[in-house]
Amino acid sequence: MWLRALNDILPRDLRVLRSQDVPDEFNSRFCARDRFYRYRILCGTIDPFRTRFVSETHRELDLNAMQQAAKFLVGKHDYRAYTEELDPSVENTVRDMRSVSVSQHRDEIWIDIVGTAFLRGMMRRMAGALFEVGKGQRPIHEVGDLLTAKRKHTKLPVVLPAKGLCLKKIRYGRHPRDNRKNASFDE
Repeated sequence: MWLRALNDILPRDLRVLRSQDVPDEFNSRFCARDRFYRYRILCGTIDPFRTRFVSETHRELDLNAMQQAAKFLVGKHDYRAYTEELDPSVENTVRDMRSVSVSQHRDEIWIDIVGTAFLRGMMRRMAGALFEVGKGQRPIHEVGDLLTAKRKHTKLPVVLPAKGLCLKKIRYGRHPRDNRKNASFDE
């Protein structure tokens, strides 16, 4: 019933695929175990059919360097340098990135990140750091330096446009529970 009702009022380019009853204490944001984001970068000729959904560059990117830099982003770290201005109420900027991969798909570079939670603008700034590495504008080690005390002496990465970012999946697990008690998620 909800599925059809929601799809009747949503814009044609947005669809609800499944719905189910949840307990009253369920919170879609805080009960998520992890989230999977993809950032797409089109390298080469602009494609008018994809331009709404990809960030574009006319240059080839160094995929190997981007893959090496991505390894620094995996794990539990303070990602303050990878976020935009924070609301003063946000005290904990530690997050757990379970996987970060960079891969080539035809004329696109895909940056796939699975993490427990993300700060405002974090995914786009992480993709920006990897993009700068791929263009040869940032040394690989600086991606890791931004997670440590060395970040004070390192220029912050560019924030890539939102149009390349897509939330692919949110996992809640069999028995969803509020994850704010977890140290890596506190907003």
